[in-house]
Amino acid sequence: MKRAAGQLEPTVSFSFSAGAVSGMIAGTLTLPFDVVKTHRQIQLGEADLPVLGKTLATTKSIMTRIYNNQGIRGLFKGYVPRVLKVAPACGIMISTYEYGKSFFVNYNKQHSVLQ
Repeated sequence: MKRAAGQLEPTVSFSFSAGAVSGMIAGTLTLPFDVVKTHRQIQLGEADLPVLGKTLATTKSIMTRIYNNQGIRGLFKGYVPRVLKVAPACGIMISTYEYGKSFFVNYNKQHSVLQ
């Protein structure tokens, strides 16, 4: 991507944008599993109460139940808040990493004993 943008080293804004886009993609792909996890946590909290004969549902059965009751939208509940949280966080993480890496590579080149 750096070559396509005509860059040898990524700028902070380029790194931030790449991190934010990758965070949005990751957040979108993992959201249905996060929704299932939340339903499972609710179920486990209710399981602490003594209920005879109650078994815990599987991930597949929870996902199927959500899909049957609410459709595909049910599996993507909370999409906007998740993306608003994950995209900037990933952007900050990636741009900070790239900046730090670039800083220390240049620092090591300038202060190398083997010059």
